[in-house]
Amino acid sequence: MDNLAQKLGDAVDVLEAIVADRGLLAQVDPELRTRLMKAAGMASRPSRTEQRVFRRAEQRERKSKQRSADEKVLDALMIRRKRAQPVFATPSRDAPRELAAEAGSFEQPELESARNCYVCKSKFTRVHHFYDKLCCDCAELNLERRHQTADLTGRTALITGARVKIGYQAAIKLLRAGARVLVTTRFPHDAARRYAAEDDFEAWGHRLAIHGLDLRHTPSVQQFCRELLDQESRLDFIINNACQTVRRPAGFYAHLMDAERQPEQLSAAARGVVSRVETLPAPLTAQLSSHTGGAAELSQVPLLAEDLDTSVRLFPTGALDADEQQLDFRKVNSWRLLLDEVSAVELLEVHLVNAVAPFVLNGQLKSLMTRTPERDKHIVNVSAMEGQFYRTFKTPRHPHTNMAKAGLNMLTRTSAPDYVRDGIHMNSVDTGWVTDEDPAEIADRKREEGFHPPLDIVDGAARIVDPIFQGQITGEHAWGRFLKDYKPTDW
Repeated sequence: MDNLAQKLGDAVDVLEAIVADRGLLAQVDPELRTRLMKAAGMASRPSRTEQRVFRRAEQRERKSKQRSADEKVLDALMIRRKRAQPVFATPSRDAPRELAAEAGSFEQPELESARNCYVCKSKFTRVHHFYDKLCCDCAELNLERRHQTADLTGRTALITGARVKIGYQAAIKLLRAGARVLVTTRFPHDAARRYAAEDDFEAWGHRLAIHGLDLRHTPSVQQFCRELLDQESRLDFIINNACQTVRRPAGFYAHLMDAERQPEQLSAAARGVVSRVETLPAPLTAQLSSHTGGAAELSQVPLLAEDLDTSVRLFPTGALDADEQQLDFRKVNSWRLLLDEVSAVELLEVHLVNAVAPFVLNGQLKSLMTRTPERDKHIVNVSAMEGQFYRTFKTPRHPHTNMAKAGLNMLTRTSAPDYVRDGIHMNSVDTGWVTDEDPAEIADRKREEGFHPPLDIVDGAARIVDPIFQGQITGEHAWGRFLKDYKPTDW
């Protein structure tokens, strides 16, 4: 482009010189002079078709410059700066004060092109200092809820799938609020390593208990419930967060197995957390392997042909994403599958994790929740818009995950009126759009084209603990609702 501008500048200089002294043309070869006059005439008197081509090109160039200018503004916002970090860091306890200080010096620039707010869908041009896809009003509410807390001292919460991402951040919020938190994951030693690495672990680590549990194996879930009924004196909150959205082959988890099989590699602090739960019986695991990795061993049992492919081409050694999870370079994953492409194994796994396990936990642990007299208990069934029936557009892909989430929503609608009689408030909650589930190649291309999810994992975590915190703060406990962006939405 710079070279073209230079050439055009030279051409204009020549034409202006000719206008000033037309005699200069006498020095030019007649054939070249004819070409010059013809080209100058055609350039100055374009046809209608040529004018349309020019206007379209000019419009594209103008929009490109606007996008570049807007992207420069948006790239400076906090949520994008956090996304750019090689490893996502849990917000510190001082995060609200730090953000308030940054907001005070933020000038709220205007975008050149209006955008639609992810939450309220209204158009906006003035940007918030933190969020890049929310209008200022919605951004302020989301930021407030992102950092809200309540006093949960003496209370006990169970959260499934809390090793990474949304579940992990939700557990941190509950621990910092003073609750005792029971975490389930297939990889308890890796989870312990992550929690023990937090700066304030010493403040709440003694209230954390990590249980190795594979929700795909319903007898283990039932045994887990029996153990809790025998060992725990109370249970105030259940967050059914664990979800299988994209099925990962055995090779995806292989790098975690050394730590699960050799827990002595963990720090003393991390071992202390896990040692409190390793006494749970795991008869199936004992039959499958001589290792002591517990539920983690089930991740290595081949159920489909893809489980046999452990190629470093698909799962490169040491290649981790911002959540310190293995990068997956398969060309196609569950998120892209149509009905006739979903295996029976994956169909069953998704329902066992996303719907059957919550059903079992909510049902068998009710008596533990009613063991204490408080009537401010909560069950959060973590759902998604994919499970919503009333949507104008429904993609034909991943029908099995849509079915499972719809089933979980029906559990809420059916049982919430029953449970609220005992002071247990059951809701379904959408986490919001925090992750691009597409295969790595497609996701990378979308990022290069400027796509970013509107929220992050802390926003997702804030949404699933919000019914608990809001109930404690306001005294009003929502129940029987499907909550999206902190408000009820259609089923």
